Amino acid sequence: MRWKNTLVVLAATLAATACATLMIPGQASAHTSVVSGSAPCDQAGKRTVTWTIKNNWHSEETVKNLSLSPKPLGGAEPGLPTTIKENGSYTFSYEVPADVSKISISFTATWPDRYQEDVKGSIDKVPACPSPSPTPSPVRSSATPVPPSPTPSKPTLPTTGVAMPLLLGGALVLISGGVLFALIGRRRRLQES
Repeated sequence: MRWKNTLVVLAATLAATACATLMIPGQASAHTSVVSGSAPCDQAGKRTVTWTIKNNWHSEETVKNLSLSPKPLGGAEPGLPTTIKENGSYTFSYEVPADVSKISISFTATWPDRYQEDVKGSIDKVPACPSPSPTPSPVRSSATPVPPSPTPSKPTLPTTGVAMPLLLGGALVLISGGVLFALIGRRRRLQES
């Protein structure tokens, strides 16, 4: 009868340890597609938007559902490849009206393992473009510096999950504690009889 109790306690401890181990989340998938951009003006008052899409995963990324705001001048969408190589990047440019105050991009990134991510990027507080200057005269020598266009911060993923050695160490401590309690309980029962 006492061995049955000991086995029940040991089995319950192992079951609790297994459940606790399964409930702790593992390392998250790190599929990411990062977009960054700039929109400087040239001296003629034209604004050129340049976006760089970076695939931070070890397999090819497919880009779908590209949306640009405002739309490129002339209405032609930039030639975007449908795929970006593993750990690679793609950069493209197009012109927009000089008086825009916000520029944004959005697309859906998918990978061969069917993971999908909606990616958005924007350039806020776009500085005004200088008005096109007339033909320069040799007398005028002071040029107005153009402030650099702000680049949005790149989003980063939080580190999630738990380190595997820590997880295994915790499981070992739980199992050892269960076995220790079972042995102490058995020893006390033997001393009482």
